[in-house]
Amino acid sequence: MIKTTTVTQKGQITLPKAMREKVGIDIYDTVRVLVGKKYLRIEPVQDILDLAGKYVPVKNKGMSALKAREMMEKHYTRI
Repeated sequence: MIKTTTVTQKGQITLPKAMREKVGIDIYDTVRVLVGKKYLRIEPVQDILDLAGKYVPVKNKGMSALKAREMMEKHYTRI
């Protein structure tokens, strides 16, 4: 998909709606702009908050956080 857009006096561009929808960019989303020799590449950036609720933590059958911390300190060494 190729579209043409204009750079404003403030250096801003408008990303056409069809392109934003195709790559999943919504209003107020954050994007990353990569600069090449003769091009710019715009990518959506996933916020850590977007991951909230996406993954279920593995439960260690009744182990408390304190017990897990004690086990970690016993069995792992810092480098």
